[in-house]
Amino acid sequence: MTHPLKCSYPEGYEKKCLNALETALKKVPAYHSWKSADIGGKNVFSRYKALPLLDKALMNKYGPTGFVPEGLDLKKALAAGKVEIVKTSGSTGDRVSNVWYQPWWDASERSSWKLNSSAAQVCTGSHREAILASPLCVGFHRKDKYLSREERSLGRFLFLNERVNPVHWTERHMSRMLSELTEYRPVILEANPSYLARLSRFINRNELKVYKPPLIIFTYENPSILHQRQIDKAFGVPMASSYGSTETAYVFMQCECGKFHQNTEHCHVDFIPFSGKHGGPQTGAILVTTLANPWQSLLRFDIGDIVTLSSEACPCGRNDGLTLDTIEGRAVNITTSSNGRAVTQAALDRAIADIEGIAEYQLIQTTPYNYSFYYVPEENHIQKKLRVSLRKPLVASYGKKARFELLEVKGISPDPPGKYRLTKPLISINPRNFLETSYQPFPFTEKSKHPHYEFLS
Repeated sequence: MTHPLKCSYPEGYEKKCLNALETALKKVPAYHSWKSADIGGKNVFSRYKALPLLDKALMNKYGPTGFVPEGLDLKKALAAGKVEIVKTSGSTGDRVSNVWYQPWWDASERSSWKLNSSAAQVCTGSHREAILASPLCVGFHRKDKYLSREERSLGRFLFLNERVNPVHWTERHMSRMLSELTEYRPVILEANPSYLARLSRFINRNELKVYKPPLIIFTYENPSILHQRQIDKAFGVPMASSYGSTETAYVFMQCECGKFHQNTEHCHVDFIPFSGKHGGPQTGAILVTTLANPWQSLLRFDIGDIVTLSSEACPCGRNDGLTLDTIEGRAVNITTSSNGRAVTQAALDRAIADIEGIAEYQLIQTTPYNYSFYYVPEENHIQKKLRVSLRKPLVASYGKKARFELLEVKGISPDPPGKYRLTKPLISINPRNFLETSYQPFPFTEKSKHPHYEFLS
């Protein structure tokens, strides 16, 4: 198999990558044992590819102090309020503690805005933002009562929601959100797409007129095509997905043409293709290296997501770093067809996107051949016709030997800490088995001089 990766980088990028590599290997305690895997030489990207990967287990083993370069006093910086320790939400794996340096995070966000024309035009760093997501991910959470707008405000940010599960939102609660949007008039509405889709269905069902922000930015989840369609009907404004993580900040930003561009100012991305059977070589996993973060050095971090590379230049004209057609979803959300082929969350979503009558759904794989498909129907749907329409794309995705149970439900709750999983395997699936073996990375084990591969999602 030919590796599909061909891309150009901006001036100074290679030097940044070299500095990140040398700093990690020479000054960061967590990587001291990696030195024997470094092949050296002038080609920095070849040196990266020969190295182990960093997973959450290793971050928990050495962190957060193990990822701070030698010579920096973490205790002093924490006491002075220069940095803080922040834990990830732990939605699909172990929670990880990070050394959070706000100036670097802010700079990463600002550089991501350049990758979308609408964001570049309206985002200033002092603009108003409204945020709609699980309060366990961001904002303020109270189980026992609703919070006032003042209690849900922080600087230029207004957090619209304090309830974790949108299934239990009342009409009064959603009407409050819409009123606050109109009053606050944010420049950006940052939203978990499944949460905003729930609000959008309320808007569309009641034919409400709403405030239209200049730009909606999706974060926290990979958006479903169904959700995007509902949101577009309700708001009718530009939308873009911002992709990253607490550990790595902003990695990709969706441009106005719909493709995703690498934030080359603040990260390097290694791509590891799947084998041909599983969608390779264009589809595969990514490893992220952070650039220019003085307080936390992450080298080839397994961010746990699957992507598809773009095979054509983007019409927007941006060509630095990797360009993606899609974010395929979390590795832990991969299901398999009845013949063992990987089916990403986005692949199933594309297959059923044109089926009319579905508001939202979740597919759960219970055995190698059995699947439960839960769906919330739109109003005035014809149940028999909808069930017949669903079977064709499901069989196309999972094979003729697959057996499906179609279950109509009133609502689908998110997984902790408030993120929807559109696909969810209950069987043991190891994503490393989908990778093309000749390009697999080799994480280091201290018991041997030779690397050993293990892919952790």
